[in-house]
Amino acid sequence: MSDILQEVDEALKQDKIIKLWQNYGRYLIAALVLVIVMTAAKSAYEYQHRTSSERATTALLSILNNDGVDKQAALSEYIKTSKGGSVIVAQLELAGAQLKQGDSESAFSTFNALADNGKAPAYFQDFAKLMSIQIKMDTMSDEQIVAINADLETIINDEKSLWRYHAMLNRAAIKASQADYKAAIADAGRVKTAPNMPQTLINRAIALEQLYTIKLSESDS
Repeated sequence: MSDILQEVDEALKQDKIIKLWQNYGRYLIAALVLVIVMTAAKSAYEYQHRTSSERATTALLSILNNDGVDKQAALSEYIKTSKGGSVIVAQLELAGAQLKQGDSESAFSTFNALADNGKAPAYFQDFAKLMSIQIKMDTMSDEQIVAINADLETIINDEKSLWRYHAMLNRAAIKASQADYKAAIADAGRVKTAPNMPQTLINRAIALEQLYTIKLSESDS
């Protein structure tokens, strides 16, 4: 029974990384591209800035639409040499490509860079933090857990954050890894009953709540 539960737990953890990206990564990229495209300029300075942004966006789209280039290398170079909102798009695209290639270390570094990008909107930074945590969750040291919990608490306490309840499930997983199943169950339960939750997130919360309840029962026996 314990082996089966462990396999289910591991499958949930691994599946969440890709699913989080698949479910929300494209929406983030689409939203950011829309912001860049819709930016208008009225003064001469704004016009020059817009022209520069358009050139940068065109260059990025050229990379993404060219199947004959090494996209990861081209995106990495673009990020180093470009400025503005299109860099955030490039960081998301690069991290997504690295995840698909199974290069979790590189994806972790790319998401971390986006999380530390002070020019990025908060919802992109929070998403990048969550992705970084997902990737490293199984290999964290005690010191890293303390730091990660602080990041999660910041997101959870922000009632306007798009990623508040995703962060709550991450915190539940950390609590469960520390055998604090009651706290893990409480977090999963809050997500399950929160208003306006996507069904996929509710289903994940229900599955984790059931799993942690079984583990709590086993630990008490």
